[in-house]
Amino acid sequence: MKEVSIHVGKRIRLYRKMKNLTIEAFAGMINKSKATVSKYENGDISIDIETLFSISEALDISVNQLVDYENPTAVSETEGDAIARRKMGKTRYYLYFYDGRRNRIVKNIIEVQGVGENGIYNANFYSDLEDYSNCYNCKFLYHGTMRKFDAFTNFNFENQNNKVEQVFMYAINSFTHNSRMVGMLSGLSTQPILPASFKFLLSPDIMEENEEMKEQLIFTKEDIKQIKKMNMFVIN
Repeated sequence: MKEVSIHVGKRIRLYRKMKNLTIEAFAGMINKSKATVSKYENGDISIDIETLFSISEALDISVNQLVDYENPTAVSETEGDAIARRKMGKTRYYLYFYDGRRNRIVKNIIEVQGVGENGIYNANFYSDLEDYSNCYNCKFLYHGTMRKFDAFTNFNFENQNNKVEQVFMYAINSFTHNSRMVGMLSGLSTQPILPASFKFLLSPDIMEENEEMKEQLIFTKEDIKQIKKMNMFVIN
């Protein structure tokens, strides 16, 4: 299936770029020519198992992060659980938070694998996108897990370019028809590099970025009052 080769190739290019590796440098790491690596990334040729493991080792990722291809004809919907409503395949969610340093709403995508063990699902977090046309054009890439409980859903992610940075998210599960969730994202900010937390909105659908969304994402006077009273940042 050529679609599989194309998918794996896109994954290789994404992780390679996130690690700031040129094709030449990466080709040397896996003992292949630049032309061969280019063909891998374009999906022009299939990759044998041994090479696939060499690539994952060079990129410091698991093989599963390269071969998480979804067969569109094999995806079946189930009722109920909105955050993991597919028996197989992937479910995409759109996450928004407000960056006051740049006065803008930041677009993000969380991609959840549809098959989990003990309620834990593999997930990718594509952070800081210009638009939603291509999630591979993200500034930061994280890999981790999602786990859903009755009242909360949590995400744990690791930056694939800088393993020092971990991102933790807690979302309050929605009990309304729109399935949108509000929560808190904690990790390391850039410029300066410091621990930071943001409010976020998580939705199964792309939301309109407007003043109403901004008002939901910025800290209110009530938030500040609560922080001063309780000496902690709390999401209601």
